[in-house]
Amino acid sequence: MFDSIKMKVSSVFIQPEILREYNLASFSYRNQKTGVITTYKMQDEIIPYMKYQDGSRTLTIQVSIPKLLYGNNVKAINESDIPIFFQRVQERLQQLFGIHIAYEDWRITRLDVCCNFHVGNRTGEYVRQLSKGKMPYKDTRNFNHDETVEFYNKSSRVILYDKYKQCKRAKEPKEIVEQSKGILRLEIRPSDNDMKRYTKEKRAIHLVTHSFFTYITQKTLEGLPYTENVETIDYEWLLENKEEISKIETYLGFTMIKNLFQESGIRAIYTTSTLPNRRSLAKQITIPKKEGLKRLEIIDSVQG
Repeated sequence: MFDSIKMKVSSVFIQPEILREYNLASFSYRNQKTGVITTYKMQDEIIPYMKYQDGSRTLTIQVSIPKLLYGNNVKAINESDIPIFFQRVQERLQQLFGIHIAYEDWRITRLDVCCNFHVGNRTGEYVRQLSKGKMPYKDTRNFNHDETVEFYNKSSRVILYDKYKQCKRAKEPKEIVEQSKGILRLEIRPSDNDMKRYTKEKRAIHLVTHSFFTYITQKTLEGLPYTENVETIDYEWLLENKEEISKIETYLGFTMIKNLFQESGIRAIYTTSTLPNRRSLAKQITIPKKEGLKRLEIIDSVQG
């Protein structure tokens, strides 16, 4: 449902001596109206990123919701996990700084919406097919051929990737890698305007919800650029038979010409010696086909 979240709250006073105790890095500048303003950056094992500006008394934090709850972001969170997450954040801030922040006071500056689709061994096919198209007002780029496709602009992005390959490359624990097999991961980073259109004040209590997840995910899925839903050649089979690629190319070319011009047409195209060879080759090769890819839908995603 959600992964990384960045949120802030204003008018929070933290004792200077506590800030100095946890401070990782700080910098100060002079404001003509208010005098010296200091920004403190802090790290914590539970909340990895925290920033506090003493002038405005603004606290900003960034954390992965599933990592805080489960220790990894392969497992998707449930709606019932959301209040538990905010409770744990509050408990940790109370331990660190002795402050209490109400759930409804947090405002979102970044929220990564995510969805896991179990597509078996077809993750690469989805990435390859979608990377051929474009989403409205976004550029397209892909990485590692069939691992990741990204649709992006300056303010937002949509990424689909093979979670298994990503976990292996990151050298995640074996149990996590096994859990990620067959998962096509969708991650959406909505723009500031996307969130404001849903709720003007961008409060966490309105955005970190199942209804916002459904709203932004459905909107994104409807805009994915699928190509024509036809049978495709199995890419894995091609890799396994790449030594015979020349024969496969010849077979595919002959099959296409035969389908276009029928038996009577190909007799006029091929010589009397070549045509029997092509027919013999066609009998030797059987290319396994796969059905066209099914459009991704929220109902097919795996929650929890």
